[in-house]
Amino acid sequence: MTLRSGIAADYFDFLNQLESALCGEGHAWGLLYVGTGNGVLTGKDGATGSYRGGPAAVAEAFTITAIDANRFQVTGSVAGDSGIATVGQPFENERLRFLIKAGTIAFVAGDRFTLNTSPPWTLVRRIGVRNPTLRTGNFSNLGHLFDGTVDTFGSCPVANLPATAGIEMIGPIAVRAITLGVADATNRGVSAFELQSSVDGSTWTKVQGWTGVRWASTRARQTFVVTGNPTAARYWRVLFTAASGGTVLDCSELSFQTDLNADFELEERAQWIVRAPGLDGRKAIFIGAELYEDPARAAYNLNWYGFRFHNPLLGVRSQVNNSGLRNLPLRNGPFGYWLAINGQRVVIVAKIGTVYVSAYLGFGLPYEPPSDHEFPMLVGACGSNEGGTPDATDPNFRAFFDPGRYGLVAYYPDNVWRPHANRYQSSNDNGDNETQGKVYPSAMSTDGARAWLRENLDGSTPLLPLILQHLNVRHHWGEFDGCAWTTGFNTPSESRINRDSAIWLVFQNTFRTSPDNYFALRMD
Repeated sequence: MTLRSGIAADYFDFLNQLESALCGEGHAWGLLYVGTGNGVLTGKDGATGSYRGGPAAVAEAFTITAIDANRFQVTGSVAGDSGIATVGQPFENERLRFLIKAGTIAFVAGDRFTLNTSPPWTLVRRIGVRNPTLRTGNFSNLGHLFDGTVDTFGSCPVANLPATAGIEMIGPIAVRAITLGVADATNRGVSAFELQSSVDGSTWTKVQGWTGVRWASTRARQTFVVTGNPTAARYWRVLFTAASGGTVLDCSELSFQTDLNADFELEERAQWIVRAPGLDGRKAIFIGAELYEDPARAAYNLNWYGFRFHNPLLGVRSQVNNSGLRNLPLRNGPFGYWLAINGQRVVIVAKIGTVYVSAYLGFGLPYEPPSDHEFPMLVGACGSNEGGTPDATDPNFRAFFDPGRYGLVAYYPDNVWRPHANRYQSSNDNGDNETQGKVYPSAMSTDGARAWLRENLDGSTPLLPLILQHLNVRHHWGEFDGCAWTTGFNTPSESRINRDSAIWLVFQNTFRTSPDNYFALRMD
């Protein structure tokens, strides 16, 4: 799989880096090797598991066959002859990127690596405003323009006109209508204004102007449709130039719409949606996030949703039959992260101080064929509190592989999202007896049985599949893809486990460091 690690400047920078990783290139997965030499195939930077697809990657199988000790023929099932890879030198084309490193035993002709690629993910939506500081203008009580009610208003003396009020979004989009409101006096309503856009927030372009606006009643709202085809921009504002006769201009409401029928407005909380193509490149696996900021509580979060179908007129939380919110608490400062990506899912791990938060987003490995289980999606993170923080010690603040009551949902063949929870008690680590969905072996805790799982008899570290099942519908759902339960005995977070020619990276369950609170992420 495509494994990437790095340092994010803050939670918003992390979202940008995640988007680049998902959508900027294709992804490689399923590496296997047969041969005499003991060299390895890595990313072109030499990092384990970081081999990748290129920007033009498609769903394709690659065979990389040794011609001699130093050269490999690269052949794609779609691309055909893709060139020669030289040991010790990065191989890179528009479909595939990797490096073959020599080992202590030389390669011989016929040694063979195989791997698969899938296309880049697709960015579907990137709109909205991160926080109130990105709503700007020179009205007094500016926030009242954006609070969604005509009962409050912002003011500007007519003598001080023109006045402005606008937004900075997380991505460019075309505004096709604006809505304005008047307060308690119709002669204080705006009579002339124009909509402006900017790509940089400093140079503004007039999109359309309106004059002669009249208000028939107080506390009214009017929507003004933009004609033509406006250009997408990240910055939008209204320039208010005249009132209807009073000495003060009052505005009780300002909103920006990209479609008159959409249930979201662009000055609202930022939202982000991507579509995963699946391993075959033909799926539509939608994953969305809302950005959440509360500086007073040091909450800077990505709140995740999954949904089978995407309606462009609905907000993330309004999508039909969505998974509900799963919270990944991050920080407004630097932190390290790991991403494990293929065409159908991404696993996120972030290190916030000494706490490891994680999320699993996308398809798992169901025990039924696609004809029976067409959309095996999992959405798991640290809980369902949109304002959660990484310093929480709540019993439900847990990782997806050993979820609290509100941390993980799975999509079943009958089109129902069902929660899975192993823990709930606040006074001990006993199990959740009400939620019928479980993740094993993490659920083996009610009598302390899980703590007895230690090293294997040969001293190696166990890797056990993380299995989801539901007792209420008596259904064995399947497993997480590329994740395994492991013990924390002699394997602290960020340790590596070598098993069956693959390398696994170990992480703990949020702040918990007892040996029964670890999982391993397959790197290779």
